[in-house]
Amino acid sequence: MILITGGAWQGKKAFADELARQEIADGKSGAQVVADIHETIAETMREGKNPYVLVAELTEKNPDLIITVNELGCGIVPIDAFDREWRETTGRISCLLAEKAERVYRVTCGIATEIKTE
Repeated sequence: MILITGGAWQGKKAFADELARQEIADGKSGAQVVADIHETIAETMREGKNPYVLVAELTEKNPDLIITVNELGCGIVPIDAFDREWRETTGRISCLLAEKAERVYRVTCGIATEIKTE
């Protein structure tokens, strides 16, 4: 799995698509992009389901995923209790994903920096 993080609208999806094309060209046909997993986490929480379970199942069944997630913890703390919980949950899940990932990138202004390589 590859994790790509960074602020909103910084070029994570374009970089993920580029990586997926490279992975497929290198013979890794299972390379799929899951963009904006933070939105999936929010939706799962709104449904009253456990996002940790969802993400664990997703990554176990699809080890070649390329996942993008927004960094949410660098801004103003939300007033809304759900938004605070979502922000914290997304940050904690991002840490777990980074731990499992073979590679982690941070994208800023369309420029990717590799911050973890196994």
